[in-house]
Amino acid sequence: MAQNSRTKPNILVTGTPGTGKTTTSAALAEATQLRHINVGELVKEKNLHDGWDDQFDCHVINEDLVCDELEDVMEEGGNIRGLPWLRFFSRALV
Repeated sequence: MAQNSRTKPNILVTGTPGTGKTTTSAALAEATQLRHINVGELVKEKNLHDGWDDQFDCHVINEDLVCDELEDVMEEGGNIRGLPWLRFFSRALV
């Protein structure tokens, strides 16, 4: 495993859709001067989804595409982002 030279942490806020992850992440970023990554906006902007979920009224996020998109940024550290699932923790993005 590569040596991690990160000096700032990444903070992940998890929860189901609509629970306030984005709001909480933005407030934490402002309080800590870390960078807020709005995963929902990123998914829409870069088409990192597999369609729409009518039950939760949100995109079905393609985890692999999101991980690939954020890998370098997360490796740098200093990020706060919300995630609607826990499978992300199995990847080296924390």
